[in-house]
Amino acid sequence: MDGEAEQKRPDALADSILRAAGLSLEDLKSLETVFRDLAASFTIRIAARTDVAIGTDFSGIEALEREAIAEAVRSAALVGMVPATKWGSQLMLAADRGFVDCSVEALFGAGASNDSAAEKRPLTSVDLGVVRQIFAEVTASLDHMFSGASEPLFQIGELVEAAHLAPATLGETRMICCTLALRVSGRSGYLRILLPRSSFKPMQEAIARLLRRPAHHSDPTWAKKLRLEVSRARIDVEAYLQQGTMTLEQISLLQPGQVLHLPKDAIDQVRLRSGKQALYRCRLGKTGSAFTVRITDPVNEEEDLLDELAAG
Repeated sequence: MDGEAEQKRPDALADSILRAAGLSLEDLKSLETVFRDLAASFTIRIAARTDVAIGTDFSGIEALEREAIAEAVRSAALVGMVPATKWGSQLMLAADRGFVDCSVEALFGAGASNDSAAEKRPLTSVDLGVVRQIFAEVTASLDHMFSGASEPLFQIGELVEAAHLAPATLGETRMICCTLALRVSGRSGYLRILLPRSSFKPMQEAIARLLRRPAHHSDPTWAKKLRLEVSRARIDVEAYLQQGTMTLEQISLLQPGQVLHLPKDAIDQVRLRSGKQALYRCRLGKTGSAFTVRITDPVNEEEDLLDELAAG
């Protein structure tokens, strides 16, 4: 019993801190699901821009007090300000040096930042430009999760090296911290998404809308990539004549070399199909010594069925 009491005590303390902030442990659990989806969305967006194998893991979500917030920012290499004007709030993206190097590796290819002195060298304008692009994908994923792919909620603002960050920037007394781990070519780095107290209520409302939204919603970037890949798939097509019938007896009497007379309008009765699916009506033609078919219009199977019924 004592063991159970000891185990529940930290949970009770965490719960009281969260309730003072306007959240609960249940809210954190719902946010955990949302940010797992965000990690998946972010991975798809980055994977579409590179041939390097990458992955993003959701590492956890927690409530931070003032000192822990300062420590999280101090341990970062770059901090990006993300204004959310409609929420009356400003998020922070705190990336460690490993995340910066993994970002360069992802966009420039394996070995781009693989030197042993990489973590000791100062950050360059290239590093800043790459991280800004990666942060833009993070905010796009945030928009996908919290705005339902409508008007963007988040914009990338100023990027600052953590060592040069003004102390006044860290005025928040309590924040929610979501940590993502980016994996590229055997290396990893961490990104902390810091959400201030002013974002808690609009974030809860956004989650409520998300839960009410139909389950079949999709990520536009993933849907576009899926359509592109499907459109590249190769399939076999064949041209065939739609009209012409024979009895089983006539078929049994067929001989090699026998000439079969086609209907008078056969030239206009060619169809194009793939497998058992009719696709287009075609017209028989010829170009040089090659026979051709010219597509005239798509097949409407419903109209064809009605025509067959009307013909008896």
